[in-house]
Amino acid sequence: MSVLFTIPCHGALNEIDPNFGKAPSIDGEIGSFANEWDEAYKIQTNLTDLPINLWVMQSSSKLYISVQFDLIVEVHSPTEFVGILISNSSSEDREDFIDAKIIQFSNISEDEFEYFDYYINQSVFIPDSASSGNGAAKLEDETSTYEFSIPINNPQVTIDEDVYLEYDEPFAFNITYGETPSYPQGIKKSSIFLINIQHPPKSELPILKLTIFIFTIVIFSLAVIIYGFYIYRIIKLKEIMERYRR
Repeated sequence: MSVLFTIPCHGALNEIDPNFGKAPSIDGEIGSFANEWDEAYKIQTNLTDLPINLWVMQSSSKLYISVQFDLIVEVHSPTEFVGILISNSSSEDREDFIDAKIIQFSNISEDEFEYFDYYINQSVFIPDSASSGNGAAKLEDETSTYEFSIPINNPQVTIDEDVYLEYDEPFAFNITYGETPSYPQGIKKSSIFLINIQHPPKSELPILKLTIFIFTIVIFSLAVIIYGFYIYRIIKLKEIMERYRR
């Protein structure tokens, strides 16, 4: 039997409503660009007994997730990985986790990694015919950082291989950690989070901008009227002068 969901795993104790923000650079470095994750929802939580920092942010077309942790007692494995297993609903049942995005190191000391996209069939991880999403990771001192970009509301998603993340719907995400490139057997720690995919906010003009916009239209309209009246007076004046010349 697969060990995928028999490993120590917290239930969906954390329900997350992602904040909207500008797309971060997916390079495995939280601070590579100033304030790039500042708009994200951030929590300190655990993958089983491994403390992590978790950032979750959204745009209209992407979900961004970053996982960062230190290994104080243990040593980072050269083939460490972090994966995100996605349920096709808010269900935490094993058979409903059908999509996996994994960042796998081949040599962590040299920052050599690959991003993999799998679909899961009866706990067997099968490579997607077309990879969706993006990911990057980096080790600095004892801190490893993993960054994911996952499509939202994407009509090009292959339903048989990927979860179609819809607006205004909750989905269960199982964030996992392991040390060897073997799935699911290599998974050592994990936790499930319920992420509510948000509908993009309506773009509303701020009151000041709206006031300036209306004022500009009024001034422009008055200018056109005055200019038109000025041209009309010139034409009438020319007509009067022509009559006097006759």
